[in-house]
Amino acid sequence: MEYTAKIAGFVAEAAYEKIPAEALEVAKTAIIDCIGVTLAGSREKSADICGLLARGEGAKEESTVIGQGFKSSALLASLANGTASHALDYDYSFTQMGQPMAGLVAAVFSLAEALTASGRELLTAYVAGFEVTARLVGTLPELASRGGWHSPATVGSVGAAAGSARLLGLGPEGVEMALGITASMASGIVANFATMTKPLHAGLAARNGVLAAKLAKEGFTSSPAILERPKGFFQAFSRELPIHEAALETLGKKFDLIERGIRIKPYPCGGLMHSAIDALLELRREYGLRPEAVEKIQVAVAQDAYNSIIYDRPETGLQGKFSLPYVLARALVHGRVVLDHFTDEAVKDPLVRELGSKISKEVDSTFEEGEGRRPSRVTIQMNDGRTLSRRIDFAKGSRRSPMSPEEIQEKFVECAAKALERKAINQVLEHLKALERMADIRPLCWLLMARAK
Repeated sequence: MEYTAKIAGFVAEAAYEKIPAEALEVAKTAIIDCIGVTLAGSREKSADICGLLARGEGAKEESTVIGQGFKSSALLASLANGTASHALDYDYSFTQMGQPMAGLVAAVFSLAEALTASGRELLTAYVAGFEVTARLVGTLPELASRGGWHSPATVGSVGAAAGSARLLGLGPEGVEMALGITASMASGIVANFATMTKPLHAGLAARNGVLAAKLAKEGFTSSPAILERPKGFFQAFSRELPIHEAALETLGKKFDLIERGIRIKPYPCGGLMHSAIDALLELRREYGLRPEAVEKIQVAVAQDAYNSIIYDRPETGLQGKFSLPYVLARALVHGRVVLDHFTDEAVKDPLVRELGSKISKEVDSTFEEGEGRRPSRVTIQMNDGRTLSRRIDFAKGSRRSPMSPEEIQEKFVECAAKALERKAINQVLEHLKALERMADIRPLCWLLMARAK
């Protein structure tokens, strides 16, 4: 099957009226979550640096740099907004590969504003980009765990191009050219986790998608059939990894927004640790645990999680997001894990560091991950001789253990408050919940600009 042509046809023909209502509701929830974390992420240094560079370019003022008080070109805004969206590692995740759609909202929002698009046009573009990304994730399920490629910047770039191409109204041939252009820009390696370059991957995906679609609209060419052709996208990124091309066969017939959905993250840190946080918090509530009563904590995780949560004694807030001892120590001390726990100062808290030294991790080879399953087992040895244990396979926020609408809104408000006043937060939420009724998204984008730093 000509998979690139199939994707191009799906994107070119995507229409709001063809999208199931359930898919649109999930899309709006995803967008609300991502806009919230982008507002909070706009205050992070990685986003600040991208914003500083964008401001310095003095580009055409057509798209909002979210939370930073100015506009820039769609290209530079998408770079800054994409970086902000992933800066806190708090954006929603998919059932595989973490957050492969991390740059998608930034791409479609930045370009839609420049085009004075409607909410329906933006939603259609988002759904097209999401579905393409989800299917590419299915073709290369081991892209990150064995290949070392970070999904937001690889398959995510292609999805961002698909969404951008839909906004620009490209026909099948134009979409195919945009996909081919993006394939040569896709990149991003897992080794850059716990640094500013990890969220930059999302920023680059957003910018890549917008740039590729704009180039294709002007007649820029690339190789056709870029996914399946020899030495094309599949072969270049898979090397010796299995390629499951069948994942693309039902594109347009079934929607992964419905079939597989999203996971809203309740904690602003690496998702591979969330089931362990859930397990510890359950034990804390059930037994009224206090830090001083704990002798040691052993955590069993799957191999992939073990390989990614690499910092036992973090020195920076970013490293803390990938430190199992740190996040579990915070959870035990405070009964929660929140944004303010991931500053450079917070990770050096003496009490938390001392407690973290009692926490160790190991691999359980019987644990199987996939389709939202990320098992952890937390075993606590108490000073009084008791042993307490809890296993969690599906972390909170997943379809098996969903966050309530109230909890999702609380998360949005917590994040948006980093950049907006409460009145503006309420207005933004009102617009986002009724996105399909907006004839022009610019009033929403004006609110998202927020105050200058």
